[in-house]
Amino acid sequence: MFTHAARLAAPMKQARLSPLSAMILASLLATTLIAGLFAISAIFGSNGWDAEVAAPDWKPPTLAIGELDPPKPASADVETLSRPIFSRSRRPSPRASKSQSEADLSPNAITPGGLTVSAIVKNKEMHQAYVVSLDTPEGAWRKVGDTVDSWTISRIDRREVILRSGEQTTSIKLYPDPPPAGDAASRP
Repeated sequence: MFTHAARLAAPMKQARLSPLSAMILASLLATTLIAGLFAISAIFGSNGWDAEVAAPDWKPPTLAIGELDPPKPASADVETLSRPIFSRSRRPSPRASKSQSEADLSPNAITPGGLTVSAIVKNKEMHQAYVVSLDTPEGAWRKVGDTVDSWTISRIDRREVILRSGEQTTSIKLYPDPPPAGDAASRP
């Protein structure tokens, strides 16, 4: 027994290997031999190049689609329409009377019915407003120069859209003017 250990220790001493280095080299040699045997058995074994591979029995699950109701139009969502998303209070905007700024736009300024502004986006070069009208009840993004219900958008400000139709000029505000402080409708 002692002679076998001496025979194994002799090459280690000649190569100047520590016992730990010798164990690491032996494990790497064993791993390499096992990987080589696996590769040879894979190539020349029963699952080699000439072997036929059976198709798997598994099939992906299918989704059973039944009769689905068509989606409802956006106008049917009464709860969302009653609480506008771009309004600060999330309450419907009350029909406010003409403000002084609207009266100053033109002596014959009128308010177009059915037009509301839901959002205004200002970029460096382009200003856009999301306008809901009689022509587009679902709303659409509009820019300066676009026509909405026979009105042409002449300017988009931070809080309002200025519209022109011939000699008439009007504005539609993004947020309604707050009611006067003494107004009973403003109390919860």
